[in-house]
Amino acid sequence: ARPETPPPKFVEDSNLAFNVLASEKLPNYANLDLFHRAVFPMFLAQCVAIMPLVGIRESNPRRVRFAYKSIPMFVTLIFMIATSILFLSMFTHLLKIGITAKNFGLVFFGCVLSAYVVFIRLAKKWPAVVRIWTRTEIPFTKPPYEIPKRNLSRRVQLAALAIIGLSGLSYRFEQITARIRKLEHEEVCESVFIQIREHYVKMCELLEFVDSAMSSLILLSCVNNLYFVCYQLLNVFNKLRWPINYVYFWYSLLYLIGRTAFVFLTAADINEESKRGLGVLRRVSSRSWCVEVERLIFQMTTQTVALSGKKFYFLTRRLLFGMAGTIVTYELVLLQFDEPNRRKGL
Repeated sequence: ARPETPPPKFVEDSNLAFNVLASEKLPNYANLDLFHRAVFPMFLAQCVAIMPLVGIRESNPRRVRFAYKSIPMFVTLIFMIATSILFLSMFTHLLKIGITAKNFGLVFFGCVLSAYVVFIRLAKKWPAVVRIWTRTEIPFTKPPYEIPKRNLSRRVQLAALAIIGLSGLSYRFEQITARIRKLEHEEVCESVFIQIREHYVKMCELLEFVDSAMSSLILLSCVNNLYFVCYQLLNVFNKLRWPINYVYFWYSLLYLIGRTAFVFLTAADINEESKRGLGVLRRVSSRSWCVEVERLIFQMTTQTVALSGKKFYFLTRRLLFGMAGTIVTYELVLLQFDEPNRRKGL
């Protein structure tokens, strides 16, 4: 008797995230519009001790890994030691001269040191993140989904490192919205809406997973931006000696405000894109209406699809106005705290 063919086995444990079997042909990742390929410029950030990973430039996301014994991690440790020395020297200096509202050096080096710790924690989670991310977005690289005019690689290259992840997530929600809009005024069977809802749910699950990995970084970024915008506004009425000082001051202030607003608006695109298909879904004809359409509308309406800062707040457009009010409040507190120094002309 002919022996029974054994069932296929997984190639390795790391492939479990992709559900790839040994008998299946691996996809050619180099030809796909994937998030992992779009973020390969991240290796440049490793020159300043950000994201100490190995295999960033590889086309296969399975080759990305975190290792303590690696050159990127060695560079990160050097930067951390240097920053720690500067932090301690600044702390010793403040003990001698006293603390005022304008002593930003300690806060600056503290934020930098915290950022290194946060990026190391994120780098340890990144191999799992990029595997799940790739598995989720592979269906979006095939028809009936269309690639927008500005592809993912182009968008990421135009974005800052802190918002690379935000661009990748909003890009996929935009594809879902574009597919829903193509169905307007057409008779669509229920299986199509089942597939769209399935992909939408997978993107929401990916968003939750990414949020659990990046929420600490988002919180640190928002606190850093909030503090330094307040600090710069505190110096608006100071008299400066040279015209170049005014040029630098207003450039740095406008840059901080613009960067903060840009990050928030980019992050808010995730929330906006996740709901843009609602109008089309509500206009679905009675012949195409089904339970899946109703479920998708309910999910888009009730679920908050957005990244967060450790679940304390969600990055939406409303938060930008809330942050502006918070800046005004803290600015009044800082002005009161700095009043004795202003009287002395400091």
